[in-house]
Amino acid sequence: MANQRWSASRFSCWESCRTKYKLCYIDELVVTGKEIAVQEKGLAFHQIAELMNSQMTLEELTKKAKEILNDTTFDQEKYPVIKAIPRFYMWWQEYVTKWEQEGYVVTKEAWEYSALEKKSIVGAIDVLLINETTKEAIIVDFKTGSTAKIAGYEDQLMLYAYMIKNRLKTKYNKIKTYLFFPLAGLKDEDLENPESTRKLMLKTFKQLIFTEDQVKEMLEHHKDIIQSSLKENWEQFDLEKNANMSYGCSWCDFLGHPTYCPASYKANFRFSRKCKVMTKEQLKEQEKNQ
Repeated sequence: MANQRWSASRFSCWESCRTKYKLCYIDELVVTGKEIAVQEKGLAFHQIAELMNSQMTLEELTKKAKEILNDTTFDQEKYPVIKAIPRFYMWWQEYVTKWEQEGYVVTKEAWEYSALEKKSIVGAIDVLLINETTKEAIIVDFKTGSTAKIAGYEDQLMLYAYMIKNRLKTKYNKIKTYLFFPLAGLKDEDLENPESTRKLMLKTFKQLIFTEDQVKEMLEHHKDIIQSSLKENWEQFDLEKNANMSYGCSWCDFLGHPTYCPASYKANFRFSRKCKVMTKEQLKEQEKNQ
């Protein structure tokens, strides 16, 4: 059965590649045995960020970060996550701690639920701060790319704002949304110079300022996507013709598979023999029996 929940990543997948969308959300297929360094790097940073609190020292956070990174396999010279820890710590102390002092309560990896077109919407907000007294909220999402560009993430942040507005029964002008890029520009950072760290911290922390009309436009677009997905004849769907070959294919688990992504296979990409495609149900059963 097709996945009934919608998320920012699902909407984005529909926009980027219908073939991947069908495999992930209609067929609910997953690939095991594939390790992508960029994804592992991002996961490692998010695990570190979840441990942070305003009482922690930089030394404590650095120690925990090293413990997490010791269990990873990605090239830490190419992706030096540990170098981002001082900047992340400085950001937390300068912003999150201040917001807490102003009456906001912090939740990390905050799972939020709402609805659109009578369909369930879900999202995991990296850092959510809520002031119940004033009905104000601050949304922060971490991105672990090498550049700090907010373009392309607007819909995700506005979708989060929509969900929080519904829960708090508040107004959009009481919700602030931000992106933080703690790994952007790491090669330019001088860890021995706090001013260098602070300069990059400010440069890689960006606010998305949006209007209510922009949110409404985004929601209408997402409603159209939901309806288009419901109307699509998935039984007759052509995986090859609907594949969208782009730079984003580098992170696609199905890249090079002759059956599931024939377009990339014909473009001479090859699916790793150590990987396996299975349904989510099969994966759960496999994990249960291990």
